[in-house]
Amino acid sequence: MSSRKYRVKRRIMQKSVLKVMLLSGLTFLILGFIYLLGQNTHSTMVKLNRDIRVVEYGLIEDKLSGEAIVLNKEELTSAQFEGRFENIVAEREKTGKGSLVGYYISSRGQTPLRAPVSGIFMRRTDGLEEVFKEINLQAVTPEVYKYKIRTVAEDKPIQVGQPVYKIVNNLEPTRLLVHLPLDQIDFDIVAKQRANILLAGKDLGKATIKEMKQDFGEMLMIMEFTDFREELLNHRYIEVELVFDSRSGYLVPEKALIEKEGKKGVYCTKQEDITFKPVNILKIKNGKAVVEGLNKNDLLVINPPK
Repeated sequence: MSSRKYRVKRRIMQKSVLKVMLLSGLTFLILGFIYLLGQNTHSTMVKLNRDIRVVEYGLIEDKLSGEAIVLNKEELTSAQFEGRFENIVAEREKTGKGSLVGYYISSRGQTPLRAPVSGIFMRRTDGLEEVFKEINLQAVTPEVYKYKIRTVAEDKPIQVGQPVYKIVNNLEPTRLLVHLPLDQIDFDIVAKQRANILLAGKDLGKATIKEMKQDFGEMLMIMEFTDFREELLNHRYIEVELVFDSRSGYLVPEKALIEKEGKKGVYCTKQEDITFKPVNILKIKNGKAVVEGLNKNDLLVINPPK
């Protein structure tokens, strides 16, 4: 082979090798681009499908709504004969035993009336004082919540046997006769348990279950406050809310709780990072949990990737 032909053949081989190298490099470049594109697409899909929420602070309660009857120690004075009453003490004024509260005026003249016991003077009566004077819970039925209130008009003569006034003992704790539908109760209630009593959103304080029974598809309870509740003086039937347990903290969906290395926690995210945070679970109810261990504005991953 001449030197000229050898040089031509060599140049052709060099071009072929160069083409193969360029083609191989281009192939690897395309494969790398496809791989990176796939990785970015997967990451984007994960981000798009990730349910991320700012953690919120709140509470979970065991709360029930029911109707209650206000029970106080009440001493009622009734009319012995027809007449009218002129009180000299104001409504809801505190008075001592034997204190003059007013005069009963009738055809027989003017008779002074005195407080039979110490307490709060109430000219207004509802006709149910004697009915609820002594309550036997075992004999109580839901019918007691249908008794009608009967007031005596102050501008008309008082008839024989009608109430004139009453003295409410403010040294005895106020009690409530509460009834609750059993189908509303999804947690245990036991005797001597305490609950906060709410009236129209106002917290009246804690009351203790003194007696309870289940009957007629309901739970009936006698609950006693720690002291006398003067704000219930003019009430007999009230709608109340009973809060038996209330826990406050950060609220997370129960499904977001993960167990890792024997610890319960949640996943939080910050930019590209996902971090496991152990938490202390205070209460779980209806698919939600209230926990300790998170911070305000933590971004909670509801459906963390495996």
